[in-house]
Amino acid sequence: MVNYAAILSTIVLGLAATTSAAPYKLEARDVSCMDNLPGDTLANINEAVECINYLASLGGQACEAYVGGTSFCRRGNTQITGLAKTGHVTTTSTCQEVAQGLGQVMDRCSRGDGTVRGQNEAWGNGDMLVDIRRVVQ
Repeated sequence: MVNYAAILSTIVLGLAATTSAAPYKLEARDVSCMDNLPGDTLANINEAVECINYLASLGGQACEAYVGGTSFCRRGNTQITGLAKTGHVTTTSTCQEVAQGLGQVMDRCSRGDGTVRGQNEAWGNGDMLVDIRRVVQ
């Protein structure tokens, strides 16, 4: 007589072993509003929108970020910065992808008082962090 329970448990255990031995894991990537920073780093929403629209208008043009930070746009005291991360000296995304990542910051981190501050990865590029904040010259 065939013991179906034994066969089924062997298959389930085999699948569980295969699944747990995966060479990588999924990482949750969330927008950060950087609430740990002082209030004087909050940027003006209208200036941030101008920068994001400008970057989006560049479309497929390359936006290259360095590990020390690269200013992609500045309007008034609002600055959009790209940073290479995860051990890379430099990383590149299209300016459209940078704008898409910044759009998520706007969606999550915009405040009722007309200010915004936050960071996110460029769309589809986990090696580039894009940042909106107030930087006074």
